[in-house]
Amino acid sequence: MPRPSLQYYGASFIMFEASTIFLNMNWWMDKLGMTGSRLQLYNACALLFLYLTVRLLFGVYMSYKLFADLNANGSDMPISLCYFYRIANASIILLSYYWFYLMIAAVRKRFSPSKIAKDIKIE
Repeated sequence: MPRPSLQYYGASFIMFEASTIFLNMNWWMDKLGMTGSRLQLYNACALLFLYLTVRLLFGVYMSYKLFADLNANGSDMPISLCYFYRIANASIILLSYYWFYLMIAAVRKRFSPSKIAKDIKIE
């Protein structure tokens, strides 16, 4: 494997940050007193959908491809670098699943069914 290698995966894994826009919008809505608003609910839905598709589904697929390339071409790289890539990538994927769980818990807490029903009655 010629050096530098694996640039293709760098660009793919940068796509993980696509959900950051919606995360920042959610933070700003909290700071502007829009916590629990419909706009924040729609933003949370977009955030969860994008996070699920880009980070969890696409990310796991790209990790699989990375691991397959490392297995096929790993003999051309230092073994310590191969292990570093594997451990770092597996850590990111595991953390992504944990963060997704925390985001779902936060949305459930913020937008409980009784709270949404109360908002609809008021309007």
